Amino acid sequence: MRPTPVVTALEHYERLIDEGNDPCEDTPWLQSYMARWDGPQFFEMLGDLTGKAVLEVGVGTGRLARQALQRGCLSFTGIDLSPKTIERARLNLGGFPNAELLLADAEAFARPAAYDAAYSVLTLMHIADKRHALQAIVTSLRLGGVVVLSIDHGGPWLDFGDRMVRLYPATVDAYVGWLTDLGCQTHRPVPLIDTWVGPQGAVAETYGKPVASLVRAVKRG
Repeated sequence: MRPTPVVTALEHYERLIDEGNDPCEDTPWLQSYMARWDGPQFFEMLGDLTGKAVLEVGVGTGRLARQALQRGCLSFTGIDLSPKTIERARLNLGGFPNAELLLADAEAFARPAAYDAAYSVLTLMHIADKRHALQAIVTSLRLGGVVVLSIDHGGPWLDFGDRMVRLYPATVDAYVGWLTDLGCQTHRPVPLIDTWVGPQGAVAETYGKPVASLVRAVKRG
């Protein structure tokens, strides 16, 4: 048996688009599956986005961006490393003239004091130098700005069946430490317990366990 090939995160997400994989078009039960990493608690921690400038690091095809835009943000910027993913996001979010979608590296993109809120879900797990990426996010926040991260509890590999993607997991405490060192006030992390039930009562192996943790921080003066 041949070993499963290992691909980069960029290759993986480019192939997802080629394979017709777009979370914005998922069925309701698949949407609820993905919401295990964010959902109502996630947006509650972000707070009221009305009139705010918002940044998403790892926008994907726009699944969460659409929800943020519907919550009345003044402007929205989404960045992603995958050209094909950004192109799909532009199609999905074409009805929002206040949405800016950019091909950019999370470790390099920074707009000093440009945003009131920033968030990232299932993206930092792909980045080895997390402190560098977090520094770019914090730099982009205004004083008093909020960042919310969904930290996956998975291991060092993403097994997609026909390919493997190397991940770079870190503990929740590590994220809290980095954000604190970067001048943020962090709140107590909130575990996201997996309660997803699919068709015919199917559940994931993580059912009843924390699948991720939400980390919220505020940029201090």
